[in-house]
Amino acid sequence: MQLNGACLCGNVQITIPEIVEEITVCHCQMCQKFFGSSFLSLPGLSAEQFALQGAEFVQRYASSQWAERGFCKNCGSSLFYHALGQDYFFPTGLFEGVTGKIVQEIFYDKKPEFYQLQNDAPKLSEKEFLAHLFEGK
Repeated sequence: MQLNGACLCGNVQITIPEIVEEITVCHCQMCQKFFGSSFLSLPGLSAEQFALQGAEFVQRYASSQWAERGFCKNCGSSLFYHALGQDYFFPTGLFEGVTGKIVQEIFYDKKPEFYQLQNDAPKLSEKEFLAHLFEGK
């Protein structure tokens, strides 16, 4: 399925020609601060798997030694999480018509207590997720 999305002002437009709509929810503190809530993310994509128009409006912020986050310089919309040297992860809210299913929740132990998402997806704590991420390295 092709997805077309844009920031609030429309200066940055993103087209994803083909994607499986499997959504990961990240409850980490950085995502909560950057996205204003938990991060509902589409699957990771390499730079060759999407088209971005309006790159001159994209500001990148090095949020850690291993990642950067992008936002629109004009309207402030959160655009992506980029694992350096790896994939880009886009918030579902940028795109119209997303019909995906939540496949996992990560940093679940960091989730605010005032809400509960209704799904049967695996829920990994920070420790469990990091152990899984660095398994075999």
